[in-house]
Amino acid sequence: MALEKGYYRDAGLNVEILEGGPSALKPVDALLAGDSDFAISNSGMVIERMAGKPVVALAAIMQTSPIVWIVRADSGIRTPMDLAGKRLMLMPAPESAELLITLRREGIDINQLTIQPTSFNLQDLLDGKTDAYDGYISNEPYWLSQHGADYRLINPREYGVNFYNDVLYTREQLLEEKPAQVAAFVEASLKGWQYALAHQEETIRLIQQRYAPEKTLEHLRFEAEALQKLIMPELVQLGHMNPGRWEYIANSYVQLGMAPGPVDLQGFLYSEQVEQDYRMVYLGGVLALLAIVLVGAIALRFATLSRALQREVNRRQTTEQQLLTSNCTLERLANTDRLTGLWNRLKFEEVAQQEVSRAERYGYPLSLVFFDLDHFKDINDQHGHEVGDQVLCRLAQLVSGHLRESDSLCRWGGEEFLILMPHTDKQQAEQLAEKLRELVAKAALLEQQSISASFGIAQLAPGELLRDLVRNADAALYRAKQLGRNRVEA
Repeated sequence: MALEKGYYRDAGLNVEILEGGPSALKPVDALLAGDSDFAISNSGMVIERMAGKPVVALAAIMQTSPIVWIVRADSGIRTPMDLAGKRLMLMPAPESAELLITLRREGIDINQLTIQPTSFNLQDLLDGKTDAYDGYISNEPYWLSQHGADYRLINPREYGVNFYNDVLYTREQLLEEKPAQVAAFVEASLKGWQYALAHQEETIRLIQQRYAPEKTLEHLRFEAEALQKLIMPELVQLGHMNPGRWEYIANSYVQLGMAPGPVDLQGFLYSEQVEQDYRMVYLGGVLALLAIVLVGAIALRFATLSRALQREVNRRQTTEQQLLTSNCTLERLANTDRLTGLWNRLKFEEVAQQEVSRAERYGYPLSLVFFDLDHFKDINDQHGHEVGDQVLCRLAQLVSGHLRESDSLCRWGGEEFLILMPHTDKQQAEQLAEKLRELVAKAALLEQQSISASFGIAQLAPGELLRDLVRNADAALYRAKQLGRNRVEA
C-alpha cells in the first residue's frame, strides 16, 4: 500500500516492486548483485550475514513466521518425529530455515529424509507425490479447505522455533552511501503496512484487482486475518526488532550447524543515522566568552537548557520503558501459547529439562501425563475452528484449576497437552489422570455435546532423557486411543 497510496512518491522515491518466486533470484543474490536495492526475506538472512555477506536488517513485519509443514490428515503424521523417513518438499535455505531447525531440534537426521524441491503446487500433496508440503499458514490451509481436503499443520512455533519473517533488508553499501534514502524507504514502507492493517477491506480489494486476480476476496480475507495474528500490531510496534531475539535466532543456526560461529551481529541491525547538531556547542562557547557581561542571560539560558535536558531525560525514560515493555511482551509471547495462555513447547522443555536433572541428582520420582481430546477433529469439522479454540481454552482452564503449584501444564501442539509432575510416581500420576478424565467427561466444554479425553502416563527411569520420557508417555497415549479412548494408560 506504500506504493499505491503514494507514500514512496511523497518520500521522493521511485519504487518498482519485483515479484519473487521459483524463477526469480534468491533475495540475497538479487540484493548483493544490485538487481534490487531492498528485499523481503525471513530470519534465515542472518545466516548470510554470518557468512560474510553485507546484508542489513531494516524492519521485521511479522513477529512470528507463517512457514509450516502441511500433511494430509490420513497420513499418520502428527509430530516432526513422524517425518523421519518421509518425503518432504522444501525450499532452499534460508527460506526453509525454520523447518530445518524444527527437525534437527527433534533429533531427526536430515540424511534420513527424502528432500524434494518444492513444486509450489499443493495438489502434489493430495496426489501423494510428497508426504509433507512446506507452506504458509496464511495461504494453503484456505485452498485445502475449499477443496474439502483434511489436513494437519506442524507449526515450528509449537516446537520452540519462533523467528521473525517478512523482514526488510538492504545492503551495507547502499546504507553507507544513501542513508537518507534508506530511512525514507523504511518509513514509507511501515506507513504502507499501517494503512493496510487499518483498512483491510480496501487493501484486499486492491490486491485482487491489481496483484492477485486469481484469488477470491474470501481467500484474501483469510490471509489478512492470519497475517494480523502474525504481525501482532496491537502488541508490538510495527517493524520492531529485538537484538536479543536476533542473537537467539543466530545462535540457533550456529548450534545446529547451519551457520558459522561465533555470533557477531554488529552492523546487521539497522539504526537510523541522525546528523549530529553542534550548534549548541558553538553557542555555549560564545556564551562563555560573554559570561562576565551576560551573567543574567547565561542564567536564563542555563535554566532553559535544564528544562530541555529534563524533557530529554523524560523522553528517553519513556522510550526505554516502552522498549522494556515491548521486550517483556515478546518474551511472554515466546514462552506461552497464544490461544490458551499455557506454557508452549519451548518453555516447557526448558523447565522440564531442569526437573529431569534435579530428579536424577536427588533421586525423587518424576512423572509425565500426555493427554488430548478424543475426536477433536470432528469438533472442528462440525462446529468450526473458532468453537474448537474455545473448547481448548476451557480445557486448559479446567485442568489448570486441579493441579498442584509444583505441576507444569503445557500445550504441546494442536489438541495435545502435557503435565510434568515432580515428586510423583506413576501410580500417583494415574490417580490424577483418572480424576482429570472424569472431570473432562462431566464438564460442559461444548454445549449439548459430551467430550472425552485420553491419557498416557510415564515415569522417568534411571538414565532416561526428557525425550525418552515424552516418547513413553506418547506411546501410552497411543495405546489408550487404540483401546477405545476415554481411558488412562501407563
